[in-house]
Amino acid sequence: MASIKVKPEYKELVKLFNQLTGSRSLWQVFNDCIEIKALSIQNTFCFGINFSKNETRYKDIIKNYSDNEIDVILHIFAEITNMIEKNPFRDLLGDLYMQLNMGSDSLGQFFTPYAVSYAMAENTFDKIKTELEISKKGYISLLEPAAGGGANVIAFCEVLKNHKINYQTQCVIVCQELSKLTALMCYTALSLIGCAAVIKVADSLTEPYTNYFKECSKGAELWTTPMFHVQNCYKKV
Repeated sequence: MASIKVKPEYKELVKLFNQLTGSRSLWQVFNDCIEIKALSIQNTFCFGINFSKNETRYKDIIKNYSDNEIDVILHIFAEITNMIEKNPFRDLLGDLYMQLNMGSDSLGQFFTPYAVSYAMAENTFDKIKTELEISKKGYISLLEPAAGGGANVIAFCEVLKNHKINYQTQCVIVCQELSKLTALMCYTALSLIGCAAVIKVADSLTEPYTNYFKECSKGAELWTTPMFHVQNCYKKV
């Protein structure tokens, strides 16, 4: 694949990621950074066996990086957080994936442009039905069976905000995604913009999401955002 021209706002992040290559592929570095970030977020509200499991996985990844490289990883996280704080409504991690030139023609690994996601969200949004549902239950629920990096969900949250609906407290989101990497990209992005969401890593056709407690009892791989816990969403989806 031909190299792409990096957008100015992504130049610092691309430079930082490239500092971690050499003996590692850029794909491995990106995977490691996304998983490290996701694990650190998940363990904020995780206890017992799951906490220990996450901590062990975190240490298994981080031990492969030197102290100086860990400083670079922390710089990457700071850059991502600052960029999302400046503009939360975009597919930053999907864009970053493409800016790192990791898309694949043969595998179809491309992320939907955010403008397209927003147009679809706006065109399918029904304000009357949404407000009626909120008046009855206090919230609406959203299901995204093929979440990818989360662009469609983020776009829907922006639509809610533009229609004066608080997506952080009045919307509970269920996402499902087969790819572990993109599921964690989705999880990280939704966590950082304050969504109450649960992401299941599995095929939505063969293992569709049921409800939170059934999924836990089955041992499904679930990633719950901090706001999911803060809003006490366990019985809502």
